[in-house]
Amino acid sequence: MTDSSHDGVPDELRLRLRRMALLVRVLIVIGALLAAGCTAWVWVVPGHAHSHVKEAADVDIDQMALHTQVLGGLWTLLPVGIALLALQRLWRLFGEYAQARVFSQRALLALRGFARCVLTLAFVSPVYGALLSVIVTFDRRPGTRELNLQFTSGDFAMLLIGAVLLAIASVMAEAARVAEDNAGFV
Repeated sequence: MTDSSHDGVPDELRLRLRRMALLVRVLIVIGALLAAGCTAWVWVVPGHAHSHVKEAADVDIDQMALHTQVLGGLWTLLPVGIALLALQRLWRLFGEYAQARVFSQRALLALRGFARCVLTLAFVSPVYGALLSVIVTFDRRPGTRELNLQFTSGDFAMLLIGAVLLAIASVMAEAARVAEDNAGFV
């Protein structure tokens, strides 16, 4: 293994990081396109909207008025926007990794930002479903409207993953600070 002349990162590691970053960035683009495209598809096609409402809000509906469909689609922009922000943070993170700057301030901020987005999604998901249940049942007569709040194992998994990633980002930032301090003593 030979070292790169400018930063001491072995060429083999630099190449592996570049390949990994390229693969992840391709997946990020696919994920962003799918998130936007599937969200639009769900709310444009009534049958898909019905099954989405059943899954996300645990509400059975036969028909959905156009204004309800529009409101549901607009409300869905919140979790989709957070997911797209998370993907943007990953894009930045893997941009730094592609340049072999694993412990750079920008990489650590991107990892921390991604972790915060995952944590935010864990909290937004139950609220999203609850408000969606209100949106789709609001036109019903009083006494038949619904407010369904559910916390799923997926929400818990996002909460756990977000907390772990936030802890890892904090540990990495501290390790980078200690390494910088130690380099100053040499």
